[in-house]
Amino acid sequence: MQKTDISTPSTIKSLKRRLGVADKTQIRLLLQVSPAQRLQTMLTMQTTILSNWRTRLRRTHPHLNDLELCQMLFERLQQNG
Repeated sequence: MQKTDISTPSTIKSLKRRLGVADKTQIRLLLQVSPAQRLQTMLTMQTTILSNWRTRLRRTHPHLNDLELCQMLFERLQQNG
């Protein structure tokens, strides 16, 4: 897996385009939440997303065993960074 250098001007422009304009109100609200709560929220969201991906993969590939499904899930994770 190759790492991307995010300090290059083209990468920074690409990230800004993908993320859009920063919402200052949302940033202020997020800064009021403790780091522990932000981490817990992130882990909960991660679990939900992975579960959804796994469910969709299982639905579209019912013939795969658990190991093959897990491999597909890891491939998808690599694609989405």
